[in-house]
Amino acid sequence: MKSYNNENKKILIIKLGAIGDSIFATIIATAIKEAHPHWQVDYLTHETLIPLLENCPHIDNFIPWKQNIKKNIQIFDLASKFRREHYNYIFNLSVNIRNIILSLISLPDMVVAKKEFNKSWVENFYLTAKSVIPDLNLPSRLYLNTAPDAVKKIHNITDNYPRPFFVLLPGGSSDYTRQGRLWNIDKWSKLSNILIQKFGGTVFLCGNTKEAEYHNKIKGNNIIILTGKYTLSETSTFLSFADLVIAGDTGPLHIASAHNVKTLAILGSTSPDKIKPYGLNGYFIEPKTKCRYCWKKKCKYLKPGKKYAPCIESITPNDVIDKIKKEQIIINVGELKSID
Repeated sequence: MKSYNNENKKILIIKLGAIGDSIFATIIATAIKEAHPHWQVDYLTHETLIPLLENCPHIDNFIPWKQNIKKNIQIFDLASKFRREHYNYIFNLSVNIRNIILSLISLPDMVVAKKEFNKSWVENFYLTAKSVIPDLNLPSRLYLNTAPDAVKKIHNITDNYPRPFFVLLPGGSSDYTRQGRLWNIDKWSKLSNILIQKFGGTVFLCGNTKEAEYHNKIKGNNIIILTGKYTLSETSTFLSFADLVIAGDTGPLHIASAHNVKTLAILGSTSPDKIKPYGLNGYFIEPKTKCRYCWKKKCKYLKPGKKYAPCIESITPNDVIDKIKKEQIIINVGELKSID
């Protein structure tokens, strides 16, 4: 096996995509830095995600893909910058013409496209890197640090409430476009109240501004709705305070996982084989229907006038509670009430 220990190299990761995918791709930076701490690892991503991803300790420099610049102009400007930098490897993890052209005209020593190994998306990204840097090892977790300027702001809220802290991410704004990811808001409400009854503590609801109307339907004692009140970076820091995060297949679920927080995914149409929370603190609940994990945006079994797909509807709040009890997910958190 070739040794790279005495060679300093420059790596560029290109991932222009959703929050979850962009976090998954950081596994490459972590694997490289664990094997080769002195290598330079840069990351090209959407400018809106940089305040979140810049808290990844294994990335040296972020290059923003800007929203307000014409695509062709930006491609050639970035390629000129990358040629001056002279990257040894460019990992192009988004398969589209824009990224292919950008990678090729940047003239690295090698362009490496995302490969498919029939593993989780995190592992696929890692194995893509390992295919050309063979001395890498699979990291045990993803990494995000907290934003120092947000910690005090979060403490000002959380210090007033009892633990354990349950953070629920019901989603709502984008999940309507992919049926099978949105769990019934009445079930989220029931789950919130059962968590308080069984375990004590506090339930916090988080999400973006567009989800506030959906989340505000949840009522109860020690249920605090913070939806729309934090930036993405602040939400990331808030999730690091949680004792357990419960969510559907959403980007913030994977933000919590990258903070090594215990995360429980409620899944319907998307498969845990690909997107379950990565690491030892990741858990998931499977639907009870045979039609689960179809990955389709439209559910062919959804009846007219209904908005919740039968796969994810088959999961009940008590199923979530049973999972928490069976896996003893929060057994070491503070002084808990009886869960009998």
